[in-house]
Amino acid sequence: MDFKHIFEKFSDFKRIHKEKSFSKIDVFFEDIKDIYLFEKTNELTKKGVTNNIAQNKARQSWRTFVGHSLQTLILVLLKELFENTDIKFIKDTELTKTNLSEEKELVRRMLEIHFNKYSFLPDADIIVYKYNPKTNYIKIYAIISVKNSFRERGFETTYWKLKLSDNKITKTIKVYMVTPDKDDEINTIDGARGPKKTRVILEYELDNIYLARDNFEKTEKVKSIDDLFKDIKKLIDSYD
Repeated sequence: MDFKHIFEKFSDFKRIHKEKSFSKIDVFFEDIKDIYLFEKTNELTKKGVTNNIAQNKARQSWRTFVGHSLQTLILVLLKELFENTDIKFIKDTELTKTNLSEEKELVRRMLEIHFNKYSFLPDADIIVYKYNPKTNYIKIYAIISVKNSFRERGFETTYWKLKLSDNKITKTIKVYMVTPDKDDEINTIDGARGPKKTRVILEYELDNIYLARDNFEKTEKVKSIDDLFKDIKKLIDSYD
């Protein structure tokens, strides 16, 4: 299943659910899960993988597929929202390639975290920025980390937020996280002991967390994913 097919399916989904489409994204992915598993299993069996192993591999790849698809859907819709403006969006993976354009090289340099002679890009699935080609001016407004699960690298985004905050050049960059929170690490309230450690740390350190799901405890910093698009626009307007 390629992204064109996913986007067409999501466009149909949006016509039904309108502004609540992203908050029901888990419903959308459940709707296409069987199609994905069927197509992925067929793809693997055609390569000579036995049916049982192909089914297991297809199921194992599902979470990764959901994460990449959610990231790309957000990116496409942000580009649509800011069409015909000077606001741009780029994936961090595009900045790791060789022979970067001058614009991409400037974005990379602006974001790099240095550790003596080594440097790395932060966890930034989507970077929101403005570029003026006449002056080579770069303004990075925010980075968005899309996490489908917290089972691995759960606090990586908070680490990069702290590193960006330590640098006077990058300290104004907002760090947002988007997640469907499938494992209830953010939403679940642990009885009388209060919220889980994951939620406490993420909410304290990050600028905002956007949940791609229904029915969760909202706060000033834990919001619906539908608010992401409004908040990005408000952030940009606050600088202009």
